[in-house]
Amino acid sequence: MTELEYNEKLKIIETNYELAKKAVYLAYGMGQAKFKVGDIIKDHRWILLIDKITVSKSFGLPDPVYSGAELKKDLTLRKDGNRVSIYGNNCELLQTVNPSLLTLKDKEQ
Repeated sequence: MTELEYNEKLKIIETNYELAKKAVYLAYGMGQAKFKVGDIIKDHRWILLIDKITVSKSFGLPDPVYSGAELKKDLTLRKDGNRVSIYGNNCELLQTVNPSLLTLKDKEQ
């Protein structure tokens, strides 16, 4: 084996390792999600209608990140269309999604 072959094989191993780590990271973070797309949740700052769930690792283990349109206290959209995110599960569910109201695109997320 030449030095070039050695370096190429090592690079493949490192790439596969990083991909496997990312898969575990995403699976764990998404597995911690308590809410789903279409739910309305509230934390100490915002009320939001979830339209996207991702994963972030700020400190320690990965946590879900709920993103969506900010709502007013009466649960209507703000006029300026402000978007916000809530990190982790330190929030409460105000209203759950009605599955029959979801579009095909929402169901794919």
